Parts: sequence; structure tokens; C-alpha cells
Amino acid sequence: MYVVITGINSLSKRLVSRLEGKHDVVIIDEDKDRCERLYSSTGATVINNSPSSISALEDAGVTQADVLIASQRTDNENMVVCSLARKYGVPKVVTRVEDDEYLEAFQLIGADPVSHNDILMSEFLSAVEHPHLVKLANIKGDKEVVKGSIREQSGLQEKTIKEIREIKDFPEEFKIAAMIRGEQQYVEEYESALQQGDELILIGPESQKEKLNSFFQNQ
Repeated sequence: MYVVITGINSLSKRLVSRLEGKHDVVIIDEDKDRCERLYSSTGATVINNSPSSISALEDAGVTQADVLIASQRTDNENMVVCSLARKYGVPKVVTRVEDDEYLEAFQLIGADPVSHNDILMSEFLSAVEHPHLVKLANIKGDKEVVKGSIREQSGLQEKTIKEIREIKDFPEEFKIAAMIRGEQQYVEEYESALQQGDELILIGPESQKEKLNSFFQNQ
């Protein structure tokens, strides 16, 4: 895919490191020093110009872009970039949002807003309310991907994944998708007994997450 990213900051640098090598990535920023540092450290294609300028977007090949990610620090700057990207026909426009009051405005112009505040709130609440689980991702249908670990002296040790699913207190709404042991990953059909330190990847409804947390808490 061809990806255009506007603004160089900690978020966009992490995006570049994850996307580079798998996709064609171009990043735009008006600060010359930031551009030079990113280019020297990653080799990514970098354009030193204002991201909200038509010339910069055209130099970045915005008409060929499959995705544009607006990651600048102010919502006003991102609004301009997203509006131009939609006018150029970019099929997928994603933007960082600092002030939730802008969420509806971004949606009206056809951009997919990612609220910084919502993400932080979700992660903090998850850490407090479900300390025995690690949230990995949200998926459609109000479902989440979470991770639970087999602790020392756990009653789940020596049980198979099938046996764990049959325990009365295990929430049947959750599917055990995989087991991770060190560097190895195994699918749900893995039949050997679990060991201390093994991690289970589960998918299920957010509404049953409290029950799953209690299951791992009482293991």
C-alpha cells in the first residue's frame, strides 16, 4: 500500500518504523531538522514542506495514496490535511484527534478520527478494572482481544486448552484463539498441558470481561 503521513513526532516515527519495508511510506513535515533526522535513521521518503500545502501533498503523491494519516499535534492542522486528502480522492483518511469536540467535524469530511483521550481512558480503565488481563485490541461487535497469563502455582497448570474451556467459571462467550510460550505460538487446537508463564490469547465480548478477569484472578 502507498501511505502518506503528515507530521513528524513520536507517534508518526513509530508508525514509520512499523510500516516501512512492508509498504511505500512518505512522510511530510516542515521542520528541516526533524526531516533530516528521520531520513538518516530510517531511510524513509521525507518531504520538507508544510503538510497542509497543496504542493507538499502533490509531491508526496497523494493522488496515488491508499491511506493518509494526519498525525500533527493540532486538530486545525489535521483538519486542513484531511480535507485536502479527501478532495484528492484518498480512499482512507485517518487522523489523530486531541479535542473530542472535533470528532464529528472529522467524520463529516469523511476522515476516521482516532481520539487520543479515548484510547488513554480505555487503557487506564482496563488496567484498573481488569488487572489480570492485558487488552490487545478492539474488534467489531464490541469485542476485544485480550491476554491472560498462567501464574505460578496456578490451578490451570497441567490443563489443556480444551479442559480450561470446560471449567465451570470460564466465560463460554470467550474463544481461546492461541497460546504463546516464549517465542512459540500455538493455535487453539494445541493439546499439550499448559505451563507457568504460558499466555492465552482470547477473543470475546467486552461485557463479559469482568468474568474473565475473575477467572484468571482466581486461577
